[in-house]
Amino acid sequence: MKNIGEVIRELRKRDGITQEKLAEGLGVSFQSVSRWENGLAWPDVTLVPLLARYFKVSTDTLFDMENTGTAEREDYYDTTYAKYRKDGKLALCRELMEQAAREFPHKYHYMMNLAEDMELYAGGSSAQRREYAEGNFSEQIQRLCQRALEDCSDSRERCRAVKLLCSIHVTRGNMPEALRLAQEAWDMEHCREVLLGQILSGEEKLRQLQENILKAVDYAAKTMVDMAFRKDFELESRFSTDEKIACIMSANRLYEILMPDGNYQFYHRIVGWNYRRLAELYLLKNNREEALRYLLLAEREADAYDGLEEYHYTALLVNRLEYEPDEHFKCWEGSERGMLYYRLKELEGYFGESEELEGFRELKERLAEAVKEEAPVEIE
Repeated sequence: MKNIGEVIRELRKRDGITQEKLAEGLGVSFQSVSRWENGLAWPDVTLVPLLARYFKVSTDTLFDMENTGTAEREDYYDTTYAKYRKDGKLALCRELMEQAAREFPHKYHYMMNLAEDMELYAGGSSAQRREYAEGNFSEQIQRLCQRALEDCSDSRERCRAVKLLCSIHVTRGNMPEALRLAQEAWDMEHCREVLLGQILSGEEKLRQLQENILKAVDYAAKTMVDMAFRKDFELESRFSTDEKIACIMSANRLYEILMPDGNYQFYHRIVGWNYRRLAELYLLKNNREEALRYLLLAEREADAYDGLEEYHYTALLVNRLEYEPDEHFKCWEGSERGMLYYRLKELEGYFGESEELEGFRELKERLAEAVKEEAPVEIE
């Protein structure tokens, strides 16, 4: 199987075109063309359809794939990507999708996976944020999304592109464009999930309605927490410490109402993180007893998540659903207990010489023992 550079060289010579002329037609330097043909670099994914149109061939021809095991390659990308997502291996996810998007430029879900992977760098560790800035990831994301909106007819991939573009425009202060894109999207009442809940019947209908309820509860709970904590919402200064506590308690209460049996599956993570936030807020109020109580609850949820073996929800309103680990992404490697242990290092000083300090240290020792075989979590 030839690489794309070899195919470009053959097509260029077939048509009697110089490297300089091809470069001029594509808006790149002739050195770039030379590097492609010598196997030293790949064309940017956004150039692939231009190359195909320039030479009047299919993208499969460019990648010498018309008679190769396309299905097997796609399966490899899909299964490997799902594993990397589950394990929080963000860099490997991005590298894999870069390769997949080059190989299958007409598969827009690879392109949008890549865009979402790069967007995660903006909220990751200090090293990831630096790579986001130095690698001009926001410009790359914008190009990928704009190409999807121009060429892709799949409504799901177009929605992913619109969501990412709105985020990019807001970050850059281009509110008019973000608002224009948002106003062109469907409202909640007419979204796919609601329409399917109306159309389906029997077990399919029940499952869809349960999915809708779970998504609605999660959206409401997440928004309550985001309003009080996310700096990009620019609302956190409007909430007092007690009001922030009330927001988080209300969010966790929604999960408790929907899943009163305590089998939260994926949401063990979210509920546990919220307990940790409560502990931090109570420390700000110098209430170490409540802070320790919520840290112990956070430990309980981390243990429950890390120990999941069955992925079926059991509460009445969600009992047709299962947690799909491969569908959820995190941008760090390690367990929930590992993350909690990492966060505890920031809190020990707040306990001083209080009665609760011993309980805090015992918690820290338990977590250290539980994650001793893991690589340490690194966020900053």
